[in-house]
Amino acid sequence: MKKMLLLVPALALILVVGRVALEIPAVQDALLARGAAGMALQGDRTQAANDSLRVYVCGSASPLGMDQAQACIAVVTPDHFYLIDSGAGSTQNINRLRLPTGRLQGLLLTHFHSDHIAEIYEVNLGSWVNARPAPLTVYGPWGVQEVVKAINEGYRMDRLYRIAHHGEALLAPELGVLAAQPILVGEVLRDGDLKITAYMAEHPPIHPAVGYRIDYRGRSVVVSGDSNVSANTVEIADGADLLLHDALSLPMVTALASSLEANGRSRQSKIVTDVIDYHASTASLIELSAQSDVGMVAYYHLAPVPPNSIAESVFMRDAPDNFVLTSDLMWFELPIGSDQIIVNQP
Repeated sequence: MKKMLLLVPALALILVVGRVALEIPAVQDALLARGAAGMALQGDRTQAANDSLRVYVCGSASPLGMDQAQACIAVVTPDHFYLIDSGAGSTQNINRLRLPTGRLQGLLLTHFHSDHIAEIYEVNLGSWVNARPAPLTVYGPWGVQEVVKAINEGYRMDRLYRIAHHGEALLAPELGVLAAQPILVGEVLRDGDLKITAYMAEHPPIHPAVGYRIDYRGRSVVVSGDSNVSANTVEIADGADLLLHDALSLPMVTALASSLEANGRSRQSKIVTDVIDYHASTASLIELSAQSDVGMVAYYHLAPVPPNSIAESVFMRDAPDNFVLTSDLMWFELPIGSDQIIVNQP
């Protein structure tokens, strides 16, 4: 007991001394230098020694949600790096994940709703600064030329400022200008062992809207963008290891719309109700899994983003064991020569 009585004031003294020390500039500077060194040593996330297809959730939310970034998926192998969509908040997650933006090869757009294109220039800027060796190509359905032209023109002054400040040797002017590449349904590109195929999505009245299938050395992932489940979805997902699909919880959206209407917010209620007809319900995705041979289904572009564990349970109601609910910074590893899917939580 006496030892305890002596220990308490000793600990209090240590805390007081420590607090005082943290106010000393020399101590602050030493801690700052250590922290900066740690940040500098982090660098980009490196690929594991064993070859694999990796899929990162840089944005899991629809506009019906808070605290999560909007649609963005990264597909990475030891030799490839492509992004699918670039929603608000996603660039910060790309940086948090320490993805190798200096070797970003392309941005694939599913369609041109704002929550899928909001940070195209931020992705362009970050990869330019990190020494991307070629102009960033933005792939997308017809209309991508207009989107890319507007971004290039709208951010022209920003590029000029940065080149003038840092110099052309660091920021080559031609590498700051986006390149547009319109695509059709079918094979978009083949890059060594990687093949990317576009399929027609169902997102009326938006047309065309597409999703993508990525095949790499016997492993495959499908990313839907915004879409109802259709015959095209069933066909493209058949045999895929992983399907990341736009998902809407009908009970949650219906409850939200009814509550808004009851509280005199009829405009907001209509907007929430309108999203039901062009996003895939969780029930339709459960049915899809029974119709196609897909290894795992991951809900993303969540409508709405579940704010707590009870809402998460509602979202996952009746889902089979091979279904997961994504969140920002989650990532999937698909080792080559295996059917394993490793789910890494943030």
